[in-house]
Amino acid sequence: MSRASVEVSIAPDVFRWLCGTSGWPAKDIAKRIEVTEEDVRSWCEGKTKPVMPLSKVEQLSSAFKRPLAAFLLSKPPEEIKILPDFRKLPGADGDFSKETYLAIRKARRLQKVRSELMENLGIDVRIKIRTCTIQDNPEVVARDERVDLPLDMVQISSSTSTKLFHIWRDWFERKNISVFQMKMLIEDARGFSISDDEPYVIVVNESDAPAAKIFTLFHEYGHILLNEPAVCNRDSDEVEDKRIKKIENWCNRFAGAFLVPEDFLKKELSIETLRQTTHYSRIAGSIANRLKISKESALMRLLTLDYISPSEFRTERDKIRADAALKKAQMKEKQMQSAKKSGPPPISLDQKCLNEKGHRFISLVLKNSDLGYITSRDALDYLDIKMKNLEKLRAES
Repeated sequence: MSRASVEVSIAPDVFRWLCGTSGWPAKDIAKRIEVTEEDVRSWCEGKTKPVMPLSKVEQLSSAFKRPLAAFLLSKPPEEIKILPDFRKLPGADGDFSKETYLAIRKARRLQKVRSELMENLGIDVRIKIRTCTIQDNPEVVARDERVDLPLDMVQISSSTSTKLFHIWRDWFERKNISVFQMKMLIEDARGFSISDDEPYVIVVNESDAPAAKIFTLFHEYGHILLNEPAVCNRDSDEVEDKRIKKIENWCNRFAGAFLVPEDFLKKELSIETLRQTTHYSRIAGSIANRLKISKESALMRLLTLDYISPSEFRTERDKIRADAALKKAQMKEKQMQSAKKSGPPPISLDQKCLNEKGHRFISLVLKNSDLGYITSRDALDYLDIKMKNLEKLRAES
């Protein structure tokens, strides 16, 4: 019997859940399995029961990144509710994208896996941080958080954004906060945090520049300190909801205060004097170069300290984004031309795993495997790699 001839009946609630948590719109689902959009909507609304060949179910399983068994459930599982949506970047209205839905699901799974792996080794999963409220002064909180910095301002100035991102990533991981890099549309979200279970998680957009990722790290850390998990970006000036705007402002101010201390601006940059002779755009550029953050993040710090006006901030920010969009389009065109000639540059699964999950998570998986707490098959599953990549990671760890 062919797979196309085997009919599969899917519970309407299960089909609605699978579609709703996939980020796939009805028209794309219809196109994927070659049915009408009306059929898909009718299935999701419970008007008719989804019945389709096994081959089409397998196509949806691949598209939704869900196991085939999920389509055979009698009812949807009890899953943790989706994260609050604090996004305000242009084009971020509406539902999450497919990539963001998948990133959230992956992050929650890795959070659970890391908890189990740590417990196997007798490692405390509790988070080693303070708790804050929106009434706390973010400048003071940031100053107190800086007491255990892994490097000083001189070392920061002499480093690179890429190296600093990995240093900060390790700093968070030592606090039992996992840091993952995952694929999301940059227009959709810069990052998100999960703090409804331990160990906590921060996810940054892998497409972002290292300097921008650093600010996102600390913005999301602000969300964790407030215990306000969310999918967001930092355009708090465009937020209409007063509560969300207050939280985003707090997180932006905390991140800016941590990465760009006011006393550094006054003592090292002599900003009061500099403001009298230098355009604010050049000042932001100088801060960005010295502290290895994005120019937009530096501008935001000038704004939170009232060194520039909201209109000045928006004007320069929009220029930065326009320039970045142009450069991105030009780079994409070059990559397309290069790919036509020699094909896209290959990225090994072990390198992809390292970028996404980081050294500490990989080491945790390998140690559990070596001690027999998990099988090699489990290790491959958790790391999403093949055996040859596992051996390469083991050799490098």
